[in-house]
Amino acid sequence: MDRLPYLRTDIMQQPASQICAAHIELITAVADSRRAGHLYPAAQSQIEQYQNTGWVQLAHTLTAWMNGAEPDLARLDAEDQQIILGIEYATTEPNWLETLSDQAQTEAAQSLAQMIYAATWGDYDALELLSSMREAAEDAGVYQSAAHAFVAMVEGERDNEKLHQQYPKAEQSLINAVLNCLIEKEQD
Repeated sequence: MDRLPYLRTDIMQQPASQICAAHIELITAVADSRRAGHLYPAAQSQIEQYQNTGWVQLAHTLTAWMNGAEPDLARLDAEDQQIILGIEYATTEPNWLETLSDQAQTEAAQSLAQMIYAATWGDYDALELLSSMREAAEDAGVYQSAAHAFVAMVEGERDNEKLHQQYPKAEQSLINAVLNCLIEKEQD
């Protein structure tokens, strides 16, 4: 198994978990194929699906990589680069995939809590972003969403049960994680 020459797994940082979690099926299938040394049908199917949904450069790079060529990361956008790095990391550290979803949620919760905290202190950009998130949810016809719960947190709501009752369309585990991070941040 060839490794990307500039990646040493003993010093390599983990790729962006939120990006990789969104592409976990592709990453898992291609990493499994790389470890096996041949292209599994699941990986081929995933690559074709990405090709057919507009991820042309990424699909081309993955196909070439599976045929022995080194990926040219400079030709890829930042998200595609993180997917390639995620595949490389999962190839050498397959257990990482088991924790990826939880890690991505933790990182998202920390970022959201930071934004909510900043908004509670009047940070205009944070307020504007949260407001935009809520408006986007409403424009999509979704009310009582996570974005609505985040705005309620800015307005001072810290009761987990109330948040669950008032915002049933919000992913409850994310709301819990964000609220816990926010309360921790406020206690620092």
